Amino acid sequence: MFGILQPCRHVLDDLRDEWRAHMCGLCLSLRDGHGQAARLTTNTDAVMVSVLTAAQRDASAITRTAGPCAFRSMRRADVVTSTDPGIRLATSASLTLATAKANDVVAEQRLALAPAAPARGHAARATGRALHRKATRTGDVLDVTNVLTSLDRQTDLESTSSDLDALTGPTADACVTVFSSSADLADVPDNRQALADIGSEYGRLAHLLDAIDDRADDDAGGAFNPLTATRTSDTEALARAQLSADRIAERYRDLVLHDDRLLKALLIDGIAQAVRRRRRAGERREIAAIGAGRQTWPPHPPADWPGGTPYPPPFPPDRSWYRRILPFTGVTFCGPALCTDHWNHCSDKYKAPLADCGDCCDCCDCP
Repeated sequence: MFGILQPCRHVLDDLRDEWRAHMCGLCLSLRDGHGQAARLTTNTDAVMVSVLTAAQRDASAITRTAGPCAFRSMRRADVVTSTDPGIRLATSASLTLATAKANDVVAEQRLALAPAAPARGHAARATGRALHRKATRTGDVLDVTNVLTSLDRQTDLESTSSDLDALTGPTADACVTVFSSSADLADVPDNRQALADIGSEYGRLAHLLDAIDDRADDDAGGAFNPLTATRTSDTEALARAQLSADRIAERYRDLVLHDDRLLKALLIDGIAQAVRRRRRAGERREIAAIGAGRQTWPPHPPADWPGGTPYPPPFPPDRSWYRRILPFTGVTFCGPALCTDHWNHCSDKYKAPLADCGDCCDCCDCP
């Protein structure tokens, strides 16, 4: 539940209205039941929980027409009502996980796992208490206490354990509770074990991807990061995440579902896209590091280049402006800069392609 799912509008295609109905339904449920500020806890992973519940039910989700909203360009839209089981579960999950996040900030300050920030700690403590009260009011659809108990173990493990599986365990346990609760609400008990397995793998995957995203900032600020603490490279973390994604796809086939087109686009395709996005971001960072370190073309010297001898740049650095701009124009407008790794003639640096067609779907790099 870290907001790792970012559905591509081209993959959603004719499912976009259904996706928006669940997303806006969750946002409005948080507003109507818990105040305007609660809408800040809305995230795409919680929306997926609503879609997951709906996919298991034979009856269609009940919708209503919502008024204009700035996030919909001041247009009306059909949204899933706040009484729908999936929306109720998503609402409870959003508030519960936001509470856990606030509690984690407080615990990190207490155990010195993050740079000292008293004001941030006090704000997180007050926010956590308010969110906990709101989450408790939704406890009829989700075992809030069980989820928070699982996630509260996280900080203690961070101060004592150096095992990556142990560090991702609390998130896995919390997601098991959330995912399996959807089977109870949909009244499909046969799905409970498969969803528990999917939730466990999803929790580990989300924790790993979140750690990859935060690693640079955590290392720079002196905050705890599970990958740094366990000396796990991003490549190894992505390999673990890919294994979890494969297991989720395998167990997904065991679920009893009705119309699962939107769920598959969000969960299966969304997870694959999330892993792929981090892998390609890592490749771009490596290319940028090569370019910054070598400033040469090609990025590696030929095999027969004498060891210890500087590899010269392919073009003289003091060449005139038109000798820079003409090759730059050709590389930029004739394709290489768009689709392949290339030499930037203006900056004399090795660059990654400007567009990465595999990052989102087969034809584009969607925002």
